[in-house]
Amino acid sequence: MTSVITTYLQDHHAGSAAGTDAFRRVADSHSDPHVRTTVGRIAEAVEEDQAALEKIMAALGTKPSLFKDVSAMAGEKVARLKPNERVTKRSPLSDVLELEALVLAVQGKALGWRMLLEVQDRRIDRQLLDELLMRAVNQRDELEELRLSQAVKLREE
Repeated sequence: MTSVITTYLQDHHAGSAAGTDAFRRVADSHSDPHVRTTVGRIAEAVEEDQAALEKIMAALGTKPSLFKDVSAMAGEKVARLKPNERVTKRSPLSDVLELEALVLAVQGKALGWRMLLEVQDRRIDRQLLDELLMRAVNQRDELEELRLSQAVKLREE
């Protein structure tokens, strides 16, 4: 029988799997070169965070769920199909919404690290969790600044 913590960790790993895809896509396709560069750098850190999550999972005797990871990644890809006021070219709205999704993804990651700190399981490296939480907060703040810098794209054309 699967434990509650196993399910929790697998769910966060699935979110991480979808998130890494989203970060790479934004780093490759955003219209603002500064955003592409910054998100690309954060994407590398997000992949490191995913590896840290896998380390925590291993310490607790669990591993990622392939089914959940693939489902989350497929959901992220399907979400790309929504129209954002344009049919034949990329919409400026996509630049804004994608950054909002990244802010939310990193906030979810921070919530996960914070929850694991409350679990107080001696098998979990608390110092690592503190570092991961601080890193997630910094990532969220940096992404929020990028998101707000895109407000000009919401003006009527």
